[in-house]
Amino acid sequence: MSDAWLWLAGTALAPAVVIIAALFAVDVERLRRLAVIAAASMLLATFVIAATPDFRRIAWTVSSLSWGGSEAIIRVDTLSAAFLPFAAGLWLLTVAVTPRASLDRGGVLRTALATLITLASFLTESAVVLLLLSVASVWTFMAALQDSAHGYQRRIAGIYLGGSTLLFAIGVVLMAGPAAPRTGTAGLWCIVIAALIRKGIVPFHAWVPEVFDHGRLGPAILFSAPQLGAYMTVVLIVPRASPEALRLIAILALGTAVYGAALALVQTSARRACGYLFMSQSALVMAGLDGRSESALAGGLLVWLSAGLAFAGLARCVLVLEARRGRLDLRTFHGGYERMPLLAITFLGMGLACTGFPGTLGFVGQELLVDGAVDEFPVMGFAIVVASALTGLAVLRMYFSLFCGRASPPAAPGLRFGLTRRETWTFVALVIALVGFGLAPRPLVDSRFAAAAEILRFREGSVGR
Repeated sequence: MSDAWLWLAGTALAPAVVIIAALFAVDVERLRRLAVIAAASMLLATFVIAATPDFRRIAWTVSSLSWGGSEAIIRVDTLSAAFLPFAAGLWLLTVAVTPRASLDRGGVLRTALATLITLASFLTESAVVLLLLSVASVWTFMAALQDSAHGYQRRIAGIYLGGSTLLFAIGVVLMAGPAAPRTGTAGLWCIVIAALIRKGIVPFHAWVPEVFDHGRLGPAILFSAPQLGAYMTVVLIVPRASPEALRLIAILALGTAVYGAALALVQTSARRACGYLFMSQSALVMAGLDGRSESALAGGLLVWLSAGLAFAGLARCVLVLEARRGRLDLRTFHGGYERMPLLAITFLGMGLACTGFPGTLGFVGQELLVDGAVDEFPVMGFAIVVASALTGLAVLRMYFSLFCGRASPPAAPGLRFGLTRRETWTFVALVIALVGFGLAPRPLVDSRFAAAAEILRFREGSVGR
């Protein structure tokens, strides 16, 4: 057990080292190389934790302040084990492919801090700790929008995310206070609305496309891709909410999935299309998590991983293209496949993973999601198919616009159009991971079914009380 705690401490140490280095006068390029090394080391360490059964028994529990019983302040179990490499992979993707002009010293510091917060969130099931970490993550994201050019986006995000955090705090107080037996239901609904806002579920979605389109795309990706709102849902809401509440959340999520994919199909801005695609994909995750069948819940957990990685890679491709071409308009054909064939292929691969294309991890997750949903809620399965079809059309439209047609000149004369070695290896590794787990999904599928079974057992016990 001591070895497990050492591995876990080493995992948290990687972003902590980068944070400390960023506070000193270290050259920015050296700091970035340190961040890449730290992120790669963290990814390897988290894979060891996820692959070692004995390491998935870490737990530090205390008497619960809410819902009675006890809760784990720090724990690694079947649910959280897969999310640790997920958080590390998102950090590595961020520091490895973000253009130099978009990742200064403050940016490296914020990415490391955001990763540490995400890692800590995935390691706890305490409502109080999750609240504190939610405040920290929102503060880190808002810090990236502090310049005057993004003042409007900062206000919009502040209103929505501030409201979400406030409702989360009220919900925790209502469920943990002395009047919890009488106010617990109201507190749970406050947490539900907080999660819906953070996830960008209709009608609480307006901040998502605005921040993606006119805010800073890199911080928006890193803030959104881990989907901490989904983690709030699966840890705090799903085990305790009534069937009627879960059905309402699923209906809102399915509506958002179709609505977001449809709007992504008609956008003129590549950034805004990414925002609506995130809305659609994250809503599918929410719909799966609110299902009451083991298959639907396991499918939602798989879509969470596949959509998070695929969406982050897709949006990072847009960021890489913007650094070479300027802002991307989807009404024209920009060309460039002959100069960046690898980026075009990886963009298409990650986009198809978002649609659940056979041979990718997204296919496995969406098949389980549809299979479990049809038994419980037939309309849900139909909506998932429609959302996936619209997502596929939106991805293909983006691909044709960004890579087909006559090649456009770079934004700055003399700018190198090809990918760097670091960008090449990172994008290729991400596509290999999505395809590899799609072709050999058994270990990941088994772990997600085990996690779903644990959640449903906990739900049965909670509802029974």
